[in-house]
Amino acid sequence: MRKNTLPYLLLPLSFMAVVGAACQQKAEEEKTIASTHPKLEEHLQRDSVRTPITSDENPELYQRYRLRMEAYQSDEAFRVQEAYKGRLAPLDESSHADASQYRSALQEGLKQGINFAGRYTVVTVGCGTTCQEHYVVDRQDGKVLDKLQSSTGAQFSPDSRIFIVNPPDSSHNYVECPYCEPAAYVLEQGKFRKLPQGQ
Repeated sequence: MRKNTLPYLLLPLSFMAVVGAACQQKAEEEKTIASTHPKLEEHLQRDSVRTPITSDENPELYQRYRLRMEAYQSDEAFRVQEAYKGRLAPLDESSHADASQYRSALQEGLKQGINFAGRYTVVTVGCGTTCQEHYVVDRQDGKVLDKLQSSTGAQFSPDSRIFIVNPPDSSHNYVECPYCEPAAYVLEQGKFRKLPQGQ
């Protein structure tokens, strides 16, 4: 009696056919989506990424902001002559609409002591992505006087009444991020007054 060897011959042949088809499919999968979509490939080949502004790439804009803010910070007219040395008052929650909402953050921030304009504590509270609110608390009476909002932080000091939102930074792209533009304020009689942009 003779055995049928045909299935044994077909088995290796079918295996080779499956392997060959799998290799062909893998080669097709290795193509990128861009290579299968000509318009997308053309778009990706163009340099569409804008790098952030730096002092080397766009010195005029960054330097203008930097020089203006430095001039305000060094102006003796905004210098604080005497620092408050008395007892630091606790937070007066009735002094501002946001005080009770941010009570914990404000009380924690007040532990820093005086950090602005000789008698105030600035407490920064996050209000979202690229958003900070800066509350100014008078340490003589604990009242929240005013607040400013920034996108990239703030700069202030204990011996000056100047408060800068979004301090100049050479890594910011001011064209792409108009809300990142630096601005200077001066604290006068418990309120902030925005200083002129040009100088």
